[in-house]
Amino acid sequence: MSLQAREPGVAFAVFPFLKTSAPVRLGSFTFRSTDDSTDLSAQDSAHLAEITRMLFLKDDLRIRSASYTLLPAFDLDRPNQSIKQLEHIQAIVAYCYIAPHRTSDDPFLHFEHPSLAIFNPQPVSIYLVRPDYHVEQVSSGAVLTPDSSNNVPGYRGLYNFQHHFWVAAGSRIYPPVPDLGLNMSQNLSFDCARSFGEAPHYHLLPELLNQPLSTTADRVLTAISWYKRANSLASDHATAIVTLAVAFEALLGLPKETKTDRFTDAISLLLGRISRLDLWAQQFYNARSDIIHEGRTKLLRFMPIKTHDSTNAPLYHSLLGYGRQVFQLCVGTLLFGAHLGVRAGLPDKLVTNEERFQQICTTLDDATSTITEKFAGIAEAVDLAHQYQFVPEAGLRFETMIGAVQRSARALLSCSEPLEPDLAGPLEKLAATRKSRDWYEVLDALRAVDKLSAPLSQAAEGPKGITFRLVSLVWRYTFQHYYWLAENRRKSEQGDATS
Repeated sequence: MSLQAREPGVAFAVFPFLKTSAPVRLGSFTFRSTDDSTDLSAQDSAHLAEITRMLFLKDDLRIRSASYTLLPAFDLDRPNQSIKQLEHIQAIVAYCYIAPHRTSDDPFLHFEHPSLAIFNPQPVSIYLVRPDYHVEQVSSGAVLTPDSSNNVPGYRGLYNFQHHFWVAAGSRIYPPVPDLGLNMSQNLSFDCARSFGEAPHYHLLPELLNQPLSTTADRVLTAISWYKRANSLASDHATAIVTLAVAFEALLGLPKETKTDRFTDAISLLLGRISRLDLWAQQFYNARSDIIHEGRTKLLRFMPIKTHDSTNAPLYHSLLGYGRQVFQLCVGTLLFGAHLGVRAGLPDKLVTNEERFQQICTTLDDATSTITEKFAGIAEAVDLAHQYQFVPEAGLRFETMIGAVQRSARALLSCSEPLEPDLAGPLEKLAATRKSRDWYEVLDALRAVDKLSAPLSQAAEGPKGITFRLVSLVWRYTFQHYYWLAENRRKSEQGDATS
């Protein structure tokens, strides 16, 4: 089937130098072998075959198979969620393959092996894919016939999220460095399953691909991105040390001042007071400082004996080699600690219900969201507010709670979801009642809705169920005040009648 020029649509992300024997799910994407065109349309199968023919290792050696995934339509010139998640996926895949050897600490593969190329099918200029200045064509390539705009069917691409490229039928994509070897045992599906399932400091990595990102996940992903750069074949030893130091700083959140001491303390806190670990940390950071401030360093290898004269000191393994393993152990420890905190519910326990009611108000006021998105955005806050309703809280305000429940009532009334006939009227009254000096009228309307919705709150789902649960919660917070107001009004009316 011939490829037809078309506007940007379904695109392809490819790991050219990583093969896989089976589909593997990473984040929201499933990567398959380029031999596998399952469920692809005829046109997308043709695109996949054309892209596969472009992947070369060196000279005329074409790569037999790679790993790919389909992408939704997007613009390469604009930031978008697909590109961001692919960056995270590449960082995590690279992180697993750059695992240091247990003895030598040399990485299994380097950053260039999990290089990732994005191919967006669209017309491209013939002058970009077949430049004619100071070149000669030494092989018979595909015949490209440009249209009246000098465009041909092809692909606009992005290599490792940095380098834009344009290709068409007959083009070749080579590794970013010369003589990149392909590993015989490498298998993306098997390797990811083994790393995530067996390695204790890797098994939490898939959670980093969840959205939205936590603060810890965002920091770890930033650090991992720097770590992969520190293991590039294009980096010399000094550059790798500086880049790895940046990865450590991003991971540990080191302050601008006294970094060496804080770095040593942070490493020891995460991994324990291991003998000589502090000595390595000091030497590693001294080497980093020498390179940054003087452009070079003599401290590339570990001195196991503390001495002020490094000239004749015994030298051992490379500081960088130790650094790879220490970094990965720190990542595993930090992720596990954050995981324990989440499992214990600490992030939720440290948020007040007043803050949750404020979030509900803000979400329901968002004019850019649909009604469905608004209720989806407050569902968790409502459930958590229920869970922590009996925790003493001095800062909880009537204005915030009533504001939240009235906004939810108004949103529910604007839904297409049918309401029980006897409930619509009280719900409209609750949504429309204005605040009085003592809140009595609003609370009375809330009481009426709660009385009718309480039997339905457990069975109801969607916007209706969320609103009913919110009504029930706010009523439990306020019913005592309501009856106190009612009693005061009754006494006041009796006093007026007898006077």
